[in-house]
Amino acid sequence: MSQAEPLSADQLEQAFDVFNRVSHELDTSYRELESQVAGLTRELTKARSAKLLELAEKERLAYRLSSLISVLPGGVLIVDTHQSIRDANPEAIELLGEPLIGQRWADVLVRVSGKSEIGSRELVLNSGKRISVVSRLLDKSGDHVVLITDVSEIHQLQEQLGHKKRLIAMGEMAARLAHQIRTPLSSATLYLAQLGRQDMAVDQRKKISVKVGERLNQMGNLVDSMLCFVRGETPITEVITLKDVLQEFESAVLPLLEKNASSISIPCLDNTLVIRGDLDGLVGALSNLAMNALEASDGQVVLDLWVGALNSDWLQIKLRDNGPGISEDIMDRLFDPFFTTRALGTGLGLAVVAMTISDHGGEISIKNRPEGGAEFSISLPIAKRADAMTAV
Repeated sequence: MSQAEPLSADQLEQAFDVFNRVSHELDTSYRELESQVAGLTRELTKARSAKLLELAEKERLAYRLSSLISVLPGGVLIVDTHQSIRDANPEAIELLGEPLIGQRWADVLVRVSGKSEIGSRELVLNSGKRISVVSRLLDKSGDHVVLITDVSEIHQLQEQLGHKKRLIAMGEMAARLAHQIRTPLSSATLYLAQLGRQDMAVDQRKKISVKVGERLNQMGNLVDSMLCFVRGETPITEVITLKDVLQEFESAVLPLLEKNASSISIPCLDNTLVIRGDLDGLVGALSNLAMNALEASDGQVVLDLWVGALNSDWLQIKLRDNGPGISEDIMDRLFDPFFTTRALGTGLGLAVVAMTISDHGGEISIKNRPEGGAEFSISLPIAKRADAMTAV
C-alpha cells in the first residue's frame, strides 16, 4: 500500500480557512435559529396566555350565564331535536315539578296541564297557575330554548282592573241615567199633581194622563238603553224626524218651565229633516240643556230654539237662553265629566249631553251671545235619502 503524500503548508492553511469559515457559518446559522426559536417561543407563550385569558373569560361568562339562568324569575328549558328536555333551571322545576331532565316535552305538558299541545302562548296548569310559554330555536343543532313565565298575578291584576272599570262604567251609567230621567220624572210628577185637582174636566184629565204615560214610557226606554249599554249590545237606533224630537222635547220640559214662569220658543217643522239615532236620548240631551239654563238663572228663563240644515249632510240645532252666560275661564271645561260650579252639582249633566251627541256622530259647542245669555250649537248628520224615505 502506498502512503499518502503529506499536505503542503499552503494546503493546510487553505483547509483551516475552509474549516473556520464553515464553523463561522454554522455558528451564525445556529444563533439565527436560536433567535428564531426564542421568538417563536415568545409568540407561542403570548398566544398561549391570550388563549388562556380567552378561555378564562369564556368560563367566567359561562358561569355568569349559568348563574343568571339559575336565578331568573322565569323557567328555562333546553329541548333537543327529539323533543326531550336536556336541561332546566330551578324556576322551571319549581313551576313544572320533577322529573324534567330526559322527559319528553309533550309528556310533561300532559302531566302538568292535561294537554299535549299549547293552543296559544298561555297554558293553565293543574295547580291553577297560568303560564306563558315561548319557544325559540337555540342554534343550528336544532335545539330549542323554551321560556316559561308565571303570569298568574298579571291575570289577577287584569281581572281586578277589569272589575274596577266595570264598576266605573256602572257608576257613570247610573249618573247618566239619573240625569236622563230627571226631566221626564219631574214632568210626570207635575202632571200627576194636576190630576189631583177635583175641578179638572174629564177631557183635560185624559190628556194629562196621556202625558204622564208618555213620560213614563220615555223613562222606561232610557232604562232599556242603559241596560243595553251594560250588556255590551249595540245601541238600537232608528230613523226619526227632527220634528218628533222637538215635539217630545217640548212635552218634556214645558211643565217644568211653566212651573218656574219660564218659556220656550220652538219652531214648527215638517218631516224633511231626518236623522238616525235614539229619540229618547236626543230628547234627554236637549232637556238637560234646558234644565241647565233653568238652574243657572235666578229669574225667569226665556229659551229660543233654532233649527236649520247647514247643507245636504248636516243640520244644526241652536238653543239660546237669556241667562248670565258662561264665564270664559270655564268655557273649555264645561263638558268635562264631574266639572261643576254648583255646590250640589254632579258635573255630569253637560258631559252626558256631549256623550249623547257624540254617540249620534255629531258635535256640540257653546258660546256667549253678544246680547247676553248662552248659545249651545248642536250639529248632527242628516240621514241618507233611503233612510229618509223610510221615515216618511
